[in-house]
Amino acid sequence: MKVPSETIICPGCQLNYHKFESATNKEAKTAYAEGDNDRVLMRKGMPSDVSKLKLLLLTIFLGFAGAQYYYVGRYKKGIFFSIFFAIGIVYAVVTNVLKIMPTGDLWEVFMFLVLIWGLVILLWLIDIINVACNRFKVPVSLPRR
Repeated sequence: MKVPSETIICPGCQLNYHKFESATNKEAKTAYAEGDNDRVLMRKGMPSDVSKLKLLLLTIFLGFAGAQYYYVGRYKKGIFFSIFFAIGIVYAVVTNVLKIMPTGDLWEVFMFLVLIWGLVILLWLIDIINVACNRFKVPVSLPRR
């Protein structure tokens, strides 16, 4: 739900937006580990405990493997990127180094995996743009009382 920028308290959940500005990524990681996902909110822009420069460098140089998601605690999405990055590496080794080209039904499986790998590369490029423009969503949470 979008609310006007001058709103101080969310009409739906009673969240005080001034407190939300001081929410941290470290607390969100703790909440995820405890299984308390209801305390976690996604925020565009960087909380005080996340370095934009570090996140941008991780995204540029290791983002195709999901490093930016591991850094901010979004592990499921990081694992998705890592798995398909590994599949892409295996495919590249099999077809280019070992010079083995799949045939028949195996060819269709490989082409599907290459398509998925291409999607991951596209998502990586979008993540670079989102981090650079402060649109990358970082999980944050308020400290437990």
